Formats: sequence, structure tokens, C-alpha cells
Amino acid sequence: MFRNIEEVKAKGIEFELGGEWPNGMKGRVSYSFTKTKDLETGEVLTNSPKHLAKFNLIFPLMKDKIFLGMEEQFTGNRRTLAGKKADAFFITNLTLFSQNLLKGLEISASVYNLFNRKYSDPGGAEHLQDLLKQDGQTFRLKLTYLF
Repeated sequence: MFRNIEEVKAKGIEFELGGEWPNGMKGRVSYSFTKTKDLETGEVLTNSPKHLAKFNLIFPLMKDKIFLGMEEQFTGNRRTLAGKKADAFFITNLTLFSQNLLKGLEISASVYNLFNRKYSDPGGAEHLQDLLKQDGQTFRLKLTYLF
């Protein structure tokens, strides 16, 4: 049986700051603080972090052609259905990508969870586990041809 929560209250604040430098480097930092509550039970919602933060930098390695992107993500701890907590974690991702290297061809190679951080997300009512282990370090290669 699936039942929606009747009424939820969320309060919070967020900000984002971004910039671009003359050498082509770009950056962005963002943060959000949110408190969520089920008004029927008065409990904090499950899988709802109070703190989320991201930091992104893009470095040009070859002007307007090849770039290196770095992203750091932070997710605060979250309550599980069993009332326990999924620990807070940091994840680092790196991507090497091209634009306009050859007409119509874009290439990217990414490493997600660069430092192989072990972390779990809260499971839902449809899962047997209270915490679901997430992937460690993963790789992706992407080729796109536009015509």
C-alpha cells in the first residue's frame, strides 16, 4: 500500500555564488539548509538532509577545447525509516572533457566518487534494508557526435 504524506512543512535557505575568470576558469559554490517536518506526526522527514553543499571548478587545459572539471558534493546525515541515521558524506567527481575539438565531436571521461567513499542512503518502505549501500568509484566514457 502506498500513502502520501498529507501535509509537510519545509523551511530553509539556500545560496549560490558563481564566477568566471579571464583565463576561462569557472567556479560555483552552493549551500542549502532545510528543515522538513511531517505535520501529522511532527517527525523530521526521512531521507531529508538539513545540509547540502556543492563546489564546482572548471579549468581550461587547452583554450576553448579541453577542460578539467572537479566537483565536491556534501550531503548531511538523514533519518531512516527505522529512526536511525545515514551518515553525512563528501563525494568528489572529476571529468576531463572536450568541446569543439573536432567539428561535431564531444568526448568526456569521468571518475565518480574519486576517493571510493563508502556511504549509504536511507531505504524506502519497499526495501528490506534500512540503509542501501551506494556504488564506490565508477568510471564513464562518453562520445557524442552532433551533425
